[in-house]
Amino acid sequence: MSNYRRVKIPGATYFFTVVTEHRAPVFRDEQAVRLLGRILREAQQRWPFHVEGMVLLPEHLHAIWSLPSGDAEYSKRWGWIKKEFTKTYLRSGGREQAISSSRRNHRRSGVWHRKFWERNIRDEDELEAYLDYIHWNPVKHELVKAPGD
Repeated sequence: MSNYRRVKIPGATYFFTVVTEHRAPVFRDEQAVRLLGRILREAQQRWPFHVEGMVLLPEHLHAIWSLPSGDAEYSKRWGWIKKEFTKTYLRSGGREQAISSSRRNHRRSGVWHRKFWERNIRDEDELEAYLDYIHWNPVKHELVKAPGD
């Protein structure tokens, strides 16, 4: 089993990538997009953070958050966001992807990939580079679509 460690710097700015299970295009559905927006706003009310930038594509999202001084609990926020989205999404008729019996036994669902990726943004140059990445990521994905998509 891997020993995955996260960088946690209180009050820092982070770049995140969060992916749906098997890269299912959950966010092609406008209702799912609205639901995620509502859940993100609720998370901000519970545990404040500032969204510096964000892009939502059909099967993943990238976000840049700045956390309040003394707070490094982004994992708690993402865990809650994914859990609340999943509960409401499935209750409203959303579909989950097939998962193993082991994952089901561990109370995992087939909506989100289990992990997310983060990177601490250390300075203004890095922030600008990640904001550029967020800006151009949808263009990159549009360019690599197969003909007929």
